[in-house]
Amino acid sequence: MPDIVIGDGETIEGDGWALTAVHTPGHTANHSAFALEGSGILFSADHVMAWATTIVAPPDGSMADFMASVEKLLSRDDRIYFPGHGGPVREPKSFLRGLRTHRRMRERAVLERIRAGDRLIADMVRVIYARTDQRLHGAAALSVLAHLEDLIEKGQVETDGPPSLTGSYRPAIET
Repeated sequence: MPDIVIGDGETIEGDGWALTAVHTPGHTANHSAFALEGSGILFSADHVMAWATTIVAPPDGSMADFMASVEKLLSRDDRIYFPGHGGPVREPKSFLRGLRTHRRMRERAVLERIRAGDRLIADMVRVIYARTDQRLHGAAALSVLAHLEDLIEKGQVETDGPPSLTGSYRPAIET
């Protein structure tokens, strides 16, 4: 247990500084970034990283939550992000728009693979991530699963039982 528990929008203060929690679920359900008040600095932790795309891995990660958190950060006026990994993000709004576009493109790619007849995540990963080092295909499969969970929630994809890495997926029946 942490010494201090703070919720979204709550602030902790010290001598000459104040940090406000910005709840940014998606990477994990309890993920938060922290704004250094009066500075325009956001410590974005693992939600936004300049060196790589954040992994969204179910069951704790949620693509729907991740995308909502991207929108939440876009509504803020931070001037620089300091992530938990990699260098600073000096143009956060531009970076976030690019991140949002990337995730939407991945979602479209997953939906296209489903419509093309792929039913298994492994088959989708082989096509969508064909140019990605195969050692990263396990993480890619988790990302595809996160997109599939979101697509199921949106009513665009169906599966029998709960979504899983070994499940079989198909386009939703249009009514």
